[in-house]
Amino acid sequence: MGAIESRRSGASILPLIQRCFPQRWRSVGRRGLLLCAAAVVTAAGATDWLRGDRFVIGGDGRGALSAGLSNYPLGVAFVHGTAAEGRSPDLFVAAGKFSHEPGLFLYRWVATDAAGAPVFGSRIKITHPGDDKVPPTGTIFQSRDGAVYGYWLINGAMVRTRFDSGKRAFEPLPGRAVKFAMAGGAVNPDNRSPGRIAVMENSDGSLDVMMSVSDGAAFRPPGPPGHRDPGFQPFDGRGIWRGGWPYVYLRAARLASGAGETAAEGFRDLRDISATRREALLSHGGLAVVNLGPGHERDVVTGSHFGNFYYYHNRSANGVELAPQELVRDETGRVLRSPIISASPIAYGTGLLVGGEGALYYLAFLGFDAGGRPRYAAPVDVLEEKALLYAGTLPVVNAVDWDGDGATDLVIGNSEGKILFFRNRGTTTAPDFARGSAVTAGGEPIHTQQGYAGIQGPGESRWGYISPCVADWNGDGLPDILSSDATARHSVYLNRGVKTAPLLDVARPLYCDGIDVHGTWRVRPAAAKWGNRMGYVALDDDDQFHLYWRIDDFNLRDGGKLKLDDGSAIGANFLSAGGTGRSKITLVDWDGDGAIDLMVGTPRHGSVPDPKTGLPQSKGLPGSAVLWLRNTGSNDAPAFAFPRLLHVNGRPAYFGQHECSVAVTELGGDGLNLVVGDEEGRVHFFRKAEISWSR
Repeated sequence: MGAIESRRSGASILPLIQRCFPQRWRSVGRRGLLLCAAAVVTAAGATDWLRGDRFVIGGDGRGALSAGLSNYPLGVAFVHGTAAEGRSPDLFVAAGKFSHEPGLFLYRWVATDAAGAPVFGSRIKITHPGDDKVPPTGTIFQSRDGAVYGYWLINGAMVRTRFDSGKRAFEPLPGRAVKFAMAGGAVNPDNRSPGRIAVMENSDGSLDVMMSVSDGAAFRPPGPPGHRDPGFQPFDGRGIWRGGWPYVYLRAARLASGAGETAAEGFRDLRDISATRREALLSHGGLAVVNLGPGHERDVVTGSHFGNFYYYHNRSANGVELAPQELVRDETGRVLRSPIISASPIAYGTGLLVGGEGALYYLAFLGFDAGGRPRYAAPVDVLEEKALLYAGTLPVVNAVDWDGDGATDLVIGNSEGKILFFRNRGTTTAPDFARGSAVTAGGEPIHTQQGYAGIQGPGESRWGYISPCVADWNGDGLPDILSSDATARHSVYLNRGVKTAPLLDVARPLYCDGIDVHGTWRVRPAAAKWGNRMGYVALDDDDQFHLYWRIDDFNLRDGGKLKLDDGSAIGANFLSAGGTGRSKITLVDWDGDGAIDLMVGTPRHGSVPDPKTGLPQSKGLPGSAVLWLRNTGSNDAPAFAFPRLLHVNGRPAYFGQHECSVAVTELGGDGLNLVVGDEEGRVHFFRKAEISWSR
């Protein structure tokens, strides 16, 4: 395969510059303007700590590799060199649904870091055979002949393609797509298309296509009402999930033709290859053919929706004959679980590259245990050179001097349920951010997850949506963390350390009127000095903005609903059930008049202050947005104006679908500026001089 030059060089990038700069936006018609996620150069006037309007990783510039909101590694191949030249394979990754720029991307291998994880260069857009921007489900592999093939699931059939490096595209092979409903002329009795596939190349030139197939059980509870209806009930009176529990299992079929030959005969020998039809709950996430040494050159590892990895020894030297499933173990001998939901593994050498909703990570193979089960090391980040700062999906940003060295750092929660600390090794004016490290409490990394009994059911058990607010809650001069999350509970992590060495206590619940504070889910509460008292604002059970006053470390006094200057309560959304909550609240005197204002990051369906005229949804659901509600009253008797929408350089700013977060900061100098976290895990920087607000 010939080398592929990056689109970041020469004239090929000029249309991208013209499209994204100087205003860094692209038009989307009546919906307003979305952030240009494709920006790959530094805008005029921006310093080297930004790319476009987004923070980059400092130091060596290597950071977590994330192509989009969700990342699915589809395969590896030697595209830019060979193993004989001392190279490792290059990587194909699909950026999935809800990504700002969905698509298929090739990453060139450049190095291996000290932890054994691969390091890749900048991504290259690759054309795939699907009709949509989101790549179809598929698998990419390099055949014995050196060619790279992509097999794709499209309209109930398998479309076979070959990679053309000159065109940067997967081109269809001759012949018609292979139908999954047919096997040797007999209709597949299940008549269900697979959810994931992988290809095993046999020594006789044939191919076995392995497939993950659902047993067909329905997961969601029977309706109506739907899951956004106020009457939606995910659990019965006993607290038991009302829906079903679909399982997936493994099948395989033979293609007698080789990888690049016309498959006129279709599939043969369609059969179950797993011992049961209850191999993994909900989905496999991905299937990987792994070479783990002599006698294990053709084994299989699968992922799963809930994060377990399953191992199958292949007893056949020229086909697929799988031993019963075993759970993959970690270096301590315990069952290995992915840190992110929907674990999607592929083989990389003897290790695994794993995707899902989050950045890619690498698991090094450690050998087999006494029971013949593979063991893998703890996950480490797969790295990208010249990387944007990545904080995990749905980041909730705080800009604060966390370690007391005088420079403003970033403390960010994410959908995984983790809180990360991005240390600023530079200055507040010219930051240099290290890669994120886990914030700990009680000596353990914070990792909140919803669990079985969640707002939208157990399918979301692995999401945490932790939404931290950093504030000096008890007035001792140290930054504490207050938070809510997927469970809608409110907690405080008190800092028992010293200014230069934070030491958080374990989370303790906050109480009001003797019961733990509750409201709608996924809300970032706000805490700040409000006059001479410490105020706390969250969304209450009515999905409306509610004020509390601090009594002591763990107790609040009800301050009532916050209201507009017309006396009406301030609502957050027009959707109900799981569509409620999600707002990220900040308390700040933005206009310097001495009165505390509200600044709110919303989801796309946010509708502040009411379902009919509220922002941003009344603009036609253009995207998540940042709103400013000016306090037209006083700190003793607050009243808020109708919200105004953030504009940058005179144009409305939207940040994707799920939600965005906002923090006021002195980063960059020149007074108060804004940082905004978007759903893909990037952090945007806006100077106050380029900010305005709709009227």
